[in-house]
Amino acid sequence: MYLSNFLYCVSIIYMKEELLHFIWLSKILLKHELVLVNKKRVEILNIGVLNHDAGPDFFNAKIKIDQEILVGNIEIHIKASDWISHKHTNDKKYDNVILHVVYENDNPIFDSNNLPILTLELKPYLDPKLLNKYKILEQQQSVIPCEPIFSLPNEFKLNNWLHRLVFERLEKKCDRIEVLLKANNNNWEQTFYVLTAQYFGQKTNEQAFEWLAKNLPLQVIAKHKDKLSQIEALVLGIAGFFDKELKNDYLKFLQKEYFHLQKKYDLVSIEKEIWKFGKMRPSNFPTIRLMQFAALLYQSSHLFSKVLAIENIKDLQELYQLKHIHLIHLSELSNHDFDAIKTDLGKSAINTIIINTVVPIVFLYGKLRFDETKCDKAVNWLEQLKPENNNIVTFWESLNIKAQNAAQTQALLQLKNEYCANKKCLNCEIGFHVLNNN
Repeated sequence: MYLSNFLYCVSIIYMKEELLHFIWLSKILLKHELVLVNKKRVEILNIGVLNHDAGPDFFNAKIKIDQEILVGNIEIHIKASDWISHKHTNDKKYDNVILHVVYENDNPIFDSNNLPILTLELKPYLDPKLLNKYKILEQQQSVIPCEPIFSLPNEFKLNNWLHRLVFERLEKKCDRIEVLLKANNNNWEQTFYVLTAQYFGQKTNEQAFEWLAKNLPLQVIAKHKDKLSQIEALVLGIAGFFDKELKNDYLKFLQKEYFHLQKKYDLVSIEKEIWKFGKMRPSNFPTIRLMQFAALLYQSSHLFSKVLAIENIKDLQELYQLKHIHLIHLSELSNHDFDAIKTDLGKSAINTIIINTVVPIVFLYGKLRFDETKCDKAVNWLEQLKPENNNIVTFWESLNIKAQNAAQTQALLQLKNEYCANKKCLNCEIGFHVLNNN
């Protein structure tokens, strides 16, 4: 008796309405012959449609009581008395509730006309294993809540789930880009320019690169697209690195060029102090990234238009191979000692640009212009790229989910960041399988 009371208390503590929604949606109850609290048999013919707004939890459900068919709404609570505490009794929106589904029937419930509401108590029908698994998910502090009881659905379901996650991640990236697009008065070239700049800054210097792009108009770059040295002068000058007397001859030349162009176009430099060098490899120093950015601007004017015209993934990768490499001693600009470094981008860096910058904006372009070919092209590029290599992808591999391409690694990032981190296990195909797998 004491043990059963203890298990009951534990189940109530960890019980949430979202679990009851999950049980209703997953049709687990259809395996049972169900009896209402008034002892009448009930058959669920249609679970209805989940309501995400105010009002009953499910609309347009269909049930059968003895020989009578009822069509209406379903309301779900942990305890029957929640109907009262949630103030549904006198709320006309709940008058069409044909069934009150509760974990525990602790109180008789009536509608606004003082008529008893048909009630189904779930406690006798729920498998203790399911409740125990849910408790594990709720208590778990690991990166993946279901890790201690992890199991995979079949390959078909898993691939479908990953495919859906790819689009979810793309949509999330598109939301951010759309905000940027509106800020740029729907100018796609300018938006892509700023977005590309943000990538070169990575997380550490993303904001600084964004300010750089906003302070260095594309129109100014276009007027000097034939001279690499002037593009380099503009980029390094706007970045604030020409604020002192320099010794290197080429840097002195760039500094002189910048001061001339700054006066001509009334340009404003940003503060050099905003650039962060700490805990970085020299190849990721902002000065190196700035030179890479300058090389890309020099060789690829109207970059977004060129991207849109490309079909083949190899041609897209070729576009980002920096052909005009300038060896330059940059340590004088930042007081960080390192030798001359080439400004070219490796294959991995190019693929990362495509994944995080090119694919989302091309997908958004197709979406907003109702051009499915552009959306399909963006997704196809992802599917043709090799899987990304990071800690999250490696972790999923340890659980026997091995990504076949960059689309699937993007899906796995979405799974971890949006579902696992927020414990949305009941909305996850893997979580659904774990809870139902005995």
